[in-house]
Amino acid sequence: MRRNTALTRIMASGVAAIMLCAGGTFTVNAAEEEPVKADVSVKAIQGLSDDFIGGMDVSSMLSLEESGVTFKNANGEVEDLFTLLKESGVNYVRLRVWNDPFTADGQGYGGGNVNADRALTMAKRATAAGLKVLVDFHYSDFWADPSKQQVPKAWKSFEGDADKTADTVYDYTKQTLTTFKQAGVDVGMVQVGNETTAKIAGISGWDGMSKVFSAGSKAIREVLPEAKVVIHFTNPEKAGTYATYAKQLSNHNVDYDVFASSYYPFWHGTTENLTSVLKNVASTYKKDVMVAETSWAYTLDDGDDDSNTVPSKVTADNLKKYDISPQGQADEIRAVAEAVNNIGDNDGDGENDGLGVFYWEPAWVPVGTGGKDNAELVDTWNKYGGGWATEAAGEYDPNDAGLYWGGSGVDNQALFDFDGKALASLPTFKYIHTGAVTDHVFTKIDPVEITATDLDSIDAIKAQLPSEVAAHYQDGVDETETVTWQSAALDWIRGAGTYTITGTTNAGHDVTVTVTVTATPAKDYVTDGSFENAENDKNWTIAGTGASITEDSGNAADGKRALKFWASDAYSFSATQTITGLEPGEYVLTAMSQGAAADNAAITDGVALSATTGGKTTSDALELNGWVKFDTATVPVTVGADGTATITITGNLPADAWGNVDKVSLVKKTETPVKPSTENLDKAVAEAGKINRDEYTNESLAKLDQALAAADVLLAGSTYTEQDVNDVIKLVADAIAGLAQKEVSSLTVTPSKTTYQVGDAIDADHDLKVVGNYSAGMGNVTLSADQFTLDYDFSAPADAAKVTVTLKSNPNVTETYTVAVTARAEGGSGNGSDGAGNGGATINPDTGEGDKTNGANGDKITGVLSNTGSAVTAVGLAVVVLGVAGGVSLALRRKRS
Repeated sequence: MRRNTALTRIMASGVAAIMLCAGGTFTVNAAEEEPVKADVSVKAIQGLSDDFIGGMDVSSMLSLEESGVTFKNANGEVEDLFTLLKESGVNYVRLRVWNDPFTADGQGYGGGNVNADRALTMAKRATAAGLKVLVDFHYSDFWADPSKQQVPKAWKSFEGDADKTADTVYDYTKQTLTTFKQAGVDVGMVQVGNETTAKIAGISGWDGMSKVFSAGSKAIREVLPEAKVVIHFTNPEKAGTYATYAKQLSNHNVDYDVFASSYYPFWHGTTENLTSVLKNVASTYKKDVMVAETSWAYTLDDGDDDSNTVPSKVTADNLKKYDISPQGQADEIRAVAEAVNNIGDNDGDGENDGLGVFYWEPAWVPVGTGGKDNAELVDTWNKYGGGWATEAAGEYDPNDAGLYWGGSGVDNQALFDFDGKALASLPTFKYIHTGAVTDHVFTKIDPVEITATDLDSIDAIKAQLPSEVAAHYQDGVDETETVTWQSAALDWIRGAGTYTITGTTNAGHDVTVTVTVTATPAKDYVTDGSFENAENDKNWTIAGTGASITEDSGNAADGKRALKFWASDAYSFSATQTITGLEPGEYVLTAMSQGAAADNAAITDGVALSATTGGKTTSDALELNGWVKFDTATVPVTVGADGTATITITGNLPADAWGNVDKVSLVKKTETPVKPSTENLDKAVAEAGKINRDEYTNESLAKLDQALAAADVLLAGSTYTEQDVNDVIKLVADAIAGLAQKEVSSLTVTPSKTTYQVGDAIDADHDLKVVGNYSAGMGNVTLSADQFTLDYDFSAPADAAKVTVTLKSNPNVTETYTVAVTARAEGGSGNGSDGAGNGGATINPDTGEGDKTNGANGDKITGVLSNTGSAVTAVGLAVVVLGVAGGVSLALRRKRS
């Protein structure tokens, strides 16, 4: 059933929609143009202005071209990148500028080697293509982001001096922009710093950072008074940060126009939150806002084999926000654009304060494959800078580029494929204005996920299987399809594990369900070992100085509270809890710790975890290895007949040493069962994989599939027994034995060997090709010699010889041929091979009539191999009896039936 309302169709087509509400009606503005036909489906954004920025950062482009990359349109035709972007609805490009991304001898650092001169080269080409330019000053010699804001090499002598840095930023910005202006570049915006969350050009603190911001802004105003000044931050998902940044800029009287944000769905929260935090800045401080960077992946493959940031640095859940495909990219771009457009007009000037969106490095495709194992590729990276960093970059950035230099980490997020051909998602900035529709073609069904514990019954797990799933189609219209699951396989769930079974919908689409069964945690006998409930603090006896149970949010191993400790002088403390009523036996006591000495050095023996039972104490050190670098101590505990254990955390620390202890736990020790061997089950599954499925009925194959699904589920478990393994082996073996061959309606026989002598044997494996034609349109399958029988008699050349092929599984299906054999006339001396030898004669192979005009010494007589007993028309064969020394041979050759 197609889920699509009339309103949805109206909205998707770009026609104005009238909607009803409690107070009457209101009109939603629609796109002025009809949706275009495309290979992705994009719903037009209502009320989007014509000058909404659809921008792209293509800073690596020159290095890519120098490395041999060409860019192609959707038809595979090579085009200039800027021309192609313009045709795709892009109206802005963003170009980063590094001060000096080169070594003293001219070796580039990579990432495009984008200094001001190379940025200018690209900017002029962009302007010529009709695109506006955003100049993105990093004020660094290489990548500037929240974790790195290194001072340029030339500014190293006054690093940390905000006044000198600000003066230099002013001079450098003014000089660079002057060259852009003189070259006729259409600069619409200039960015003062890149992702300056905590630093800029080596300067931290709002007083110093604001001086740098203001210096860059002043230079921009003097050279390009019409250009907008942009300040750029990231991490919009962190509550309150953008409000704080904007307030600091206001308090320090920084002159700027646009508050810009990076937004990557993998890390930066929801688009709803993005709208909220940017709208707050726009409305509070009357600033324009925009997204300066975003992207999404169209594949999880790695184009240059040198690792990608996605998915290696994101969670599986974050990858589910949009489909990993060109359609998913289009969906992500539209969602971010709509989030920015939803900012609205907050200052009453009639214009939307949400200016637009820039997609980051959509053209950063691979310049080769093989990663660092390909010496030629490494040379290309180092020579032209087409990877994110060259080996030379280590001189400037030893802790990152120096360790991890290499290729493009975002080639799977480009809007071009690995060969530089435009993906269907490239024109999305055009489609958000016009709308785009595509064919109703099935794309996928999202995998189903079910969670359970090892205490849940199999029936309870089966009850969670959905009877319907949503099938996604390329045009964005979903279909609801019923699904039949291989639910019997779930009977073989054994303990905690991740189990996968398949199903088929009524439309014939495959779907999978992943069942995650978690182990029920062992009972913890410590009362509130995570210190989260203040009412339970009384269960702990704390002595000494420096330690208390309190909130340590962001530093606790679990929740917000922990046993926190610090003192300005050397100090000692203890925290004790006595547990009674324990069943005698073996237990395990654990706890986690983090912290350090005053100089952040590790402390390996200052804090300890111990347990006392029956007068015996065992302990283990709780190491302090640094901030939130948690260490876990483990103490074996033997509880005696009194059922009592006293657990203690002790500390003997120097002045200003700090840290906390959290997640204290005492559980009964359990033995991990030894899994039985699955070697024989693996062999059975492998044997099933060798089966030619074309030969057997769907019903018998379905039973085999059920048995194999049971094997998959069992092997994913944690507690299966030897009996379980043997039972599933029998399931698989029985299913193989029960395979029923499909009914064969006919056989076709084709010879490969063309000559036989009297007494020869026909090799069924090599001389004949026997094909079974299955009923009900199931197709043709070549049979092996053990699937049919072959009967023939060539022993008497003067007799009729019959060749009969019979299907073993169905004796009623046969092919029988009769060969008419005539002996060579005695006394002939011609070889008869072509009828032209001494006295040779030829016989028409179709009529049997001879032409003996060329001789009388020997006759070449041809008989016809004809079909006498086949269920279908046989393949016609001609059989020629040739005179040879010592006997008669049969030459078989194909002939049209």
